[in-house]
Amino acid sequence: MTRRLFSNRHSYIHFSINPPCTDALKLRKAIQDGLAETFGITASGTYLDILWIAESGSEIVIRLSKEDAPKLMAAVVITPVSPRLSTVKQTNFLPSLTPSKRGLHDPYQILKSCGCCSQ
Repeated sequence: MTRRLFSNRHSYIHFSINPPCTDALKLRKAIQDGLAETFGITASGTYLDILWIAESGSEIVIRLSKEDAPKLMAAVVITPVSPRLSTVKQTNFLPSLTPSKRGLHDPYQILKSCGCCSQ
């Protein structure tokens, strides 16, 4: 029997967005501006994937490397860039993002909808 160990190279962060925004480019720009303001221009190039944005624009799920997650979490707290992101949950295991009453669906559906994973 072959055992595959769980790889936790990525961190998944569920944010709420205020004011609501459904434009992925605007959200990515706000994140980059926050990282640049907090940690400098080099940090603004942090690689991240926007996996899911709620239809209402009030929530987002982002995937990034485990090493970069603390920087993003700090930048979100410090920066006044609009739209503001507030952390709902951070995890290294996507299926642990449980559905919320506000509309977050099955994490496996998030992966299917982002088109980045074919497994």
